[in-house]
Amino acid sequence: MSDATKVIERINADRYRWVDVQYTDMLGHFKSITIPARMLEVQSFKEGVITVDRNSVLYEYGDDVVLTPDPSTFAVIPWEPSSVRLIASTNAQNDPRTMLKKAQALEQKLKLAFRIGAELDYYLLDSLLTDASKFSYGAYFDSRELTMSQYDGEFEKGMRRFQTMNGDIGRAVRLQVGDYADLTGVEVYSMHHEKGRMQHEVALAPAPLLKAADDFVTIKHLAKNSAMLVGAIASFAPKLMNEEPMSKAHVSISAWKSDENVFLDMSGERLSKDGSYFMAGLADHARALSAFMLPSTASYKEQVHIDRMRALDGIVKVPKAIRGEVDKRIEYRLADPSLNPYVAYAALLAAGADGISKKLAFDDSKDVAPPRSLAEALSALMSDSEFLAPVLGEDFVHAYIELKEREIKEQSSRMTSFEVSRYQNV
Repeated sequence: MSDATKVIERINADRYRWVDVQYTDMLGHFKSITIPARMLEVQSFKEGVITVDRNSVLYEYGDDVVLTPDPSTFAVIPWEPSSVRLIASTNAQNDPRTMLKKAQALEQKLKLAFRIGAELDYYLLDSLLTDASKFSYGAYFDSRELTMSQYDGEFEKGMRRFQTMNGDIGRAVRLQVGDYADLTGVEVYSMHHEKGRMQHEVALAPAPLLKAADDFVTIKHLAKNSAMLVGAIASFAPKLMNEEPMSKAHVSISAWKSDENVFLDMSGERLSKDGSYFMAGLADHARALSAFMLPSTASYKEQVHIDRMRALDGIVKVPKAIRGEVDKRIEYRLADPSLNPYVAYAALLAAGADGISKKLAFDDSKDVAPPRSLAEALSALMSDSEFLAPVLGEDFVHAYIELKEREIKEQSSRMTSFEVSRYQNV
């Protein structure tokens, strides 16, 4: 019995009435269209189930694109007992999920199976008020946790990490996120309070490429809905408040051949040659990768954090493996949760594969200058995009750069409340 048939039978047996067909646009925004469950048929998983306008995927006008759901992504929506979800790819040339499928072809070429995990930071807020007038942009944030953690001295940020009791107001929401993740097939490794007031982290277990990206967008969706159900807001923005730490993402990668982790040497104590080559590829293309891993103008607001990444061990590292061979991995740290995982994971794999094919030597004493702005990251991508050809292609890279340049232009042409305050009396 095919996976598609099993999904149809499950929907009919449990009498689900609605199906959320979810997809991701080129910039990583998660979207959905709800259809009656009766519209879903076995051939829908091959021929597509519904069309959406091209602009909602690629930010360009033209023919509609077809959504084709993946039966392996079937899950019940925990807070809507009559609804289920399926994640779909589209037939558009530059569809993000399709890009990651091309990376699966690269796996076959290398005769390796990659697994990816991620750690994501986010903020839980009781309210977020924005002033988006034509004169300025400003924002005001509020949270019950602010009343419990008003002191912001030298040691406070370190004290907040892993804190509990009354300083961790968001614990109930975090646990709800974990419960929903379990119900939707997303494996969570850990959750805890982070350094910022109202800041939290969720760590996802390693999974095959496509599922890892699906898990990434799903956990963000679950967190936002878990917060909304209690009248709060979950934000994965890289930077929200000047006085609080930025939100980061760490992406872990391992490579397997049969049941063997090929990033290990024979003793299992350190990286193998292939693991070292892969890490060298990530380091060699780190500046270009930042266009995908740090993809927003807000990703570069905390320059102290960017400067800390100059040493290679701040960008790529090998965490201590406490669960044996299954835990041996390379961690890429120059990233934040605004990334589009379908594109970012494809780019990471292409960079590492380039290191393997060229047998690049990893030099941990090398000094790398991470981009200090999105514009600088895009410039690096323009001059170093050849390694992406097997997965993203020239057309996708050019279209992506054009969209991001429009984003930079829009941001830089608007006055902020800080600039008004700074320059009003010159």
